[in-house]
Amino acid sequence: MQRFLTFLLMFFAVSLAAHADVPGRPLIAETLPSASAAPAPQTEVELFPLAGIEPPSGASVDLPAPQADAALPAAAGKAHIALLLPLKSSAFGRAAEVVRQGFMAGVSAQPGRLPVTVYPSSDDSDDIVSTYRQATQAGASMVVGPLTRNGVSALAASAEVSVPTLALNLPEQSVEFPPQLYVFGLAADLEARQMARTAFGEGRRSATVIASSDLLSKRIQQAFAEEWAALGGAAARHLVFTGSNPAEIRDALRRQAPNVVFLALNSRDARLLKPFLNTDLPTYATSQIYAGSGSLQKYHDLNGVQFVDMPWLLQPDHLAVMVYPRPQSPLTADMERLYALGIDAWRLALQLQASPPGMPFSLDGVTGHLTLDVRSHLIDRDGVRAEFSNGEAVLLAP
Repeated sequence: MQRFLTFLLMFFAVSLAAHADVPGRPLIAETLPSASAAPAPQTEVELFPLAGIEPPSGASVDLPAPQADAALPAAAGKAHIALLLPLKSSAFGRAAEVVRQGFMAGVSAQPGRLPVTVYPSSDDSDDIVSTYRQATQAGASMVVGPLTRNGVSALAASAEVSVPTLALNLPEQSVEFPPQLYVFGLAADLEARQMARTAFGEGRRSATVIASSDLLSKRIQQAFAEEWAALGGAAARHLVFTGSNPAEIRDALRRQAPNVVFLALNSRDARLLKPFLNTDLPTYATSQIYAGSGSLQKYHDLNGVQFVDMPWLLQPDHLAVMVYPRPQSPLTADMERLYALGIDAWRLALQLQASPPGMPFSLDGVTGHLTLDVRSHLIDRDGVRAEFSNGEAVLLAP
């Protein structure tokens, strides 16, 4: 009962603060049919962390029903915030719907001055850029999206970015961002870099990175190694875990004698390998190894491993997290992360609107501590650290 009352107090506090400077509180969420496009080809777009993961049965992720006959919203030409998501994509539509739900949860808890209009697209790059153009022509003064890596790359390379735009993923390769394009996402690359800074800050100087052969694992490995080198650590050694060579990995680590190991692995591979590692050897990883506290699995095989994840999963009782409504149906940890991405996307959109161009800012989000790097236009995200102990994730002091 005490927790429930605390939640109500926080909810009303946020609502009152939002209403104080929002006369009339316009809270409109329209959904537009996307611009017509040919069927999207299969693309190698990674929507971390959902690549290859089916949504849970019973999750509330139905696609929005298309509206009849309207090419533009009823308030055509009036200022609004556009939410551009691949809701019509067979590959990413379910994930996009969870992001949409999180975004609207943020709107409901902290309304803004402008209404929100949802613009569905496919995952085809041309269709994404065309839908973006449709939004700005309809009067959007702020755009949130795209969600896929290829969509962000295509938009960055186009000449269409004419209003402040918050992309929800990293581009596929290094590109020069237009002046009004900002990037925020859940890429494991950023978590790997954070863990490199953490290990280096604790006095570690010799690191070995263990990765598998899949592309995401290699990208996490590369991010850690690059950050480690930039910090001044000795060149990180690399080992490849095949799933059947844990004894070889153990013997190689004995020869190399690093003072820190970084696992660029998913939960399954980490569980297979960790029992073969020296328990006294500091071991770090990303959120890839954590399936949430609601998982039926325990984490005894990973005891002693430090990792980073978001407050939404690791601090559900934190007052700043409790103020936002949870999904109506149970979701996997991967889907919960995307829901939280939607909440913070709304909060960042409000912050970008309120901040003068070129002015850095930071906020404590449900996905982590968020800071705008005005030079790179990247929203840096530092998650909260935890360690597995007795099969459970235990928060570590900042």
